[in-house]
Amino acid sequence: MNLMVDFAGSKTHMMGVPMGMLRYAVLVLICVSSATTVVDIGIIESRDVDEMHMKAALNNITTVRFTRIIVPLEQPFVLVRNDVLNIINGLPVLLAPVDTCSTYQILLRRYGHKRKRVTCFRPNPQPEEEVFLSPALLFSPSIINVIQRLQWSAVIVMGDNINEAWSISKELTARGLLCLTITYNESDSNAVIHERIMNSTTTDRGFPWNYLLLGSDKGVHVVLEEAAKFDVLNRRRSDMRSTSQWLVVIQERDLELFHKDSWLDNVAVMTYPNISADWPIKQSDKTCWGDMYTLMYRNVVGGNVSRRLAHVGKFNCSGYVYNYSQLLPNLAYGFNGRLFVASTMRWAPFTFVKNVSGELTFEGLCVDMLHELSLRLNFTYRVKYPPDGEWGQEIAPGVWSGMVGELQNNQIDLTVAALTISSSRLKVMDFTYPFGYDKGVGVYRIPSAESTQWKILFFPFTWQVHMCLAIAFVFSVLLLYFLQCTNRNKPTTGVDLGDTTLLIWGMFIRYSYDVKSTSIATSFFISFVWLFGTVTTAIYCGNMMAFFAVSKETLPFRTIPEVASQSEYKWGTQGGSFWVNIFEFGKSSDYKAIWRGIRTFNQTDPSVLHTDEYLHRKKVEAGKYVFFVEADMLKGWARENCDLRLLEDSVYQVRYGIGLPIHSPYTKLFSEQLVSFSEEGLFVAWKKKWWRGEDECSDGKKMATRAMTLGDLQSAFYILVIGIFLAFTAVMGEKVVQCRRRSQSGGTPPHHVS
Repeated sequence: MNLMVDFAGSKTHMMGVPMGMLRYAVLVLICVSSATTVVDIGIIESRDVDEMHMKAALNNITTVRFTRIIVPLEQPFVLVRNDVLNIINGLPVLLAPVDTCSTYQILLRRYGHKRKRVTCFRPNPQPEEEVFLSPALLFSPSIINVIQRLQWSAVIVMGDNINEAWSISKELTARGLLCLTITYNESDSNAVIHERIMNSTTTDRGFPWNYLLLGSDKGVHVVLEEAAKFDVLNRRRSDMRSTSQWLVVIQERDLELFHKDSWLDNVAVMTYPNISADWPIKQSDKTCWGDMYTLMYRNVVGGNVSRRLAHVGKFNCSGYVYNYSQLLPNLAYGFNGRLFVASTMRWAPFTFVKNVSGELTFEGLCVDMLHELSLRLNFTYRVKYPPDGEWGQEIAPGVWSGMVGELQNNQIDLTVAALTISSSRLKVMDFTYPFGYDKGVGVYRIPSAESTQWKILFFPFTWQVHMCLAIAFVFSVLLLYFLQCTNRNKPTTGVDLGDTTLLIWGMFIRYSYDVKSTSIATSFFISFVWLFGTVTTAIYCGNMMAFFAVSKETLPFRTIPEVASQSEYKWGTQGGSFWVNIFEFGKSSDYKAIWRGIRTFNQTDPSVLHTDEYLHRKKVEAGKYVFFVEADMLKGWARENCDLRLLEDSVYQVRYGIGLPIHSPYTKLFSEQLVSFSEEGLFVAWKKKWWRGEDECSDGKKMATRAMTLGDLQSAFYILVIGIFLAFTAVMGEKVVQCRRRSQSGGTPPHHVS
C-alpha cells in the first residue's frame, strides 16, 4: 500500500497519526536507508518541486540530497527505461506528488520492481474536515461493494476533489485492488480533461479501463463527453466506447441534470442523498439510502436510438447493496447497435453495385459477410463508395487515395471489399484474417473468326496436304493422258486433254463417270485414283463437319512475356489499384515490360489506367486489348462471352482482408469471426451463391447449341459463284467460237451426213 505524506503544519493528521510523528518516521527511514551522512532521495515529478520547501518540510536537514527524475505526464513509460531504472535502483527513498505517484507505482510493479515503493507527498493539503464529510468516505462501503460485484481487479479513480479521490483509493488499495488516481477541476477545459483521460490509458498498456468517476454534474458531464470522443480523437486506435466500464457517483439532486446522451456503452450511476456541511456522520437507514441506475439503449419513434437511465437497485451508507438487475448489462450486447461506416468497391462477384432510383445499393459476398458480422457483434452499418472511386494507391509518401486514404483520414470505420493485403498498405492500416484468395491474370478477346470464315473450306487440311493434293491431281491428269495416248485402241477422234482433266477431277470428288477403258494399265490406274479420291473425300468431309461444329481457334499469345513482346495488342490495368504498384515497382522483367507498355499507351489512350473495370471490359470485347486484374472477375467475363480468353500464367497471388485503421482494437475480434465463418462453411455457401452461372462456353455446350450461320457457309457460296462465273464464261466462249465458224463457212450452218 502507498504511504501518503503531507509536508505541512502539525495540525494535519494522516490515517489518525499526527504529522509530527509521521515526519519523525520518515526521518528514521532516511537514516536507516543510508550508512553515509548524506541521504539520496529521488523525486519523481512531472513539474518542478521547490527543493527549499522539501528541505524545510524535513526540518532543514542538510544531509538530504535530492535527485530529480522528470517524467512527463504524456510519456509515463520514460520511467521504465533502462537508464532511468538504473538511477532508481540506487535511490533508497522515492517521493512523488500525490496526483502522479500511484501511476508511477503501477509502472514499477508492472515491470518487475515490486519491492520499490513510491512515497506520495502533498505540499498543500486540504483541511481534514473537508475529507471527513466527503461522500466517498460516507458511502465508500457501498461503492467498494459495487466494484467487487463488477469484479474489477483494477480501478482508475477520477474525481474533482483530491481528498475524496485519494480517500476512496486508499480504501480500494487496502482490499487488494490496483488503483490509479486522476484528479481534475470542475473548471478544467475539455482539452485538459481529454489529456487526463489519455494519461490514464497510456500509463500501462495492460491496465483495464474501469473508471470510478466522482464529482458534480458539470465535471462528470465533461469527463463522459471527452471519453465518448476519445476513440475518434485517438484515430480509432482505441475502444474506449465498448471496453471501458464506468461507475459514476453523484448526488441525488444532480441526477436530473445528468446528461444521458453519452455514447459510452457501459455506464452505471450511483446517486446518494444530498449532503450539507451540518449533516451528521451517522444517519438512519431511512435517510441514508441511495439508488443505482444503468444507462441503456432504447429505441424510440422513427427507429432512432437514444439513451435512458434504468433503475437497477439501491444501496445505503452501511455497505448494503441490492441490485435486482445487472449493473452493466450492455457488456453482453457486443457493440450495442453502434453504426459502422464501411467503404467498398464494385468488384464482381465480391461486391455488386446497383442504382435504384438514384440510390446506390450493394450486394455480393462482401455484403453478406458484413451483414453476418453485424448480427454476431450487434452493430449496424452503412455502406458507401469512395469519392475518388479508387481502391487505394500511395500518391505521395505516406499519403493514400481511395478506401485506404479514407481509413487513414478516419473518414470510415472499415473497408469491406476485395481489397488486396500488401506490405505497403500494412504500414498505414490493419488487415484481418484473409477471407479470399486469388491471382492476377490477363484477359483478351481472340481474333474474330469472320475475317477468315471465307477460308473454311481449306481448314480441314493443312497447306502441305493441299499442295500434295494439287501435285497428285496434275500428275494423275498427265499420266492418264499419257496412257490414253499410248493405247492401241484409242478413239479415232483422238484424246482430249480437257476430258481427261474432268475425269480425274470427278474421281477426286467422287463424281460418277462412265469410263470405258481399253487397256489394263488404264483400268488399274483409274481404280486406284478412284479409291484415293474416296478416302481423301471422306476425311475431308469428316473434318469439315468438326470445323462447323467447333470452331478452331488460333491464340495470338498465351503468356505475359508473349504479350509484352508483340505490338498488335495494347494492354492496361485498373487505375488506383494494387496492380499499378505491382507493375510499376515489381522486380520481374516481365512486370517492368508490361509497365513500360502501359505508360506508352497511356500517353495516347488514358483509359488504359481507368478506374472503371467495365470500361476495360468494353475495350477487351472490342478486341486488340489485354486487361490485367484478379482472375475471379475475369472468369465471370469469360463465362458470359465465349470469345474471351485468359492468359495461362498468373501475375501475382493476392489475399483479401477487411481493412481497419492502423492499430485498431477490433482487428483480432473481426479476425476471430472470419475464422469462425471459414470453419462453419459460410464462405463456401456464399461462393456458391455469388459465383453464379454455368460455363456457357465449354466445348460440350458449344457443340450442343451451336447453329450454322451464313458466315460458316460463305465459302461454299463463293465456290458456287465461281462455278457460275466459269460456266457463264464457257458459254460465252462457245458462242464466240460458233460465230467465228459461221463466218468462216459463209454463213451456212454445218450439216451432218447420215
